[in-house]
Amino acid sequence: MVSALLDPALDMALRGAAAALFGFAAWHKLKDPIAFWQVLAAYRLVPERLARPASILVPLVESATALGLLFLPSSPAPVIAALSLWVLYGIAMAINLLRGRTQLDCGCGGLAADQTIGWTLVGRNVLLAGFASLLLLPTSMRTILWLDGLTALFGALILLLLYASCDHLMRNAVLLSTDEAS
Repeated sequence: MVSALLDPALDMALRGAAAALFGFAAWHKLKDPIAFWQVLAAYRLVPERLARPASILVPLVESATALGLLFLPSSPAPVIAALSLWVLYGIAMAINLLRGRTQLDCGCGGLAADQTIGWTLVGRNVLLAGFASLLLLPTSMRTILWLDGLTALFGALILLLLYASCDHLMRNAVLLSTDEAS
């Protein structure tokens, strides 16, 4: 039986990109906690009295996930946290889309700070969870060289640029469809 092994440079690149995404998301929420509280409450998935505590807990969990991805590479806990968060975010959006509530702010932060939810964002979260699941694979035991670190750094940057580009394209598609409907 052949077991799939992840190259250490790819592992580091994926971890770095995922950590950056969670770090930026947490920073965005912590920067304006009232706005995030309102976004979270608008989803109507937690009782109103729990929306405020949940709005404080979410960015703390995102921060811990980002730090864990970077500093606990042998632990599956931060990877499972990342997977869980992306799946939960996707489910939260899907529930509201199925309820017909399409004009909700996604609450994503960063470039998507004013983006409304849609099936493309649900798909994006499934894709992010899929990439994160690769981090559950064992890494090969080859010697890691300085070039691997550089490769991982640039790999993470390219993944983040690809994410930002796709995010920008999704926002423009929504804006263009809104303009055409007018």
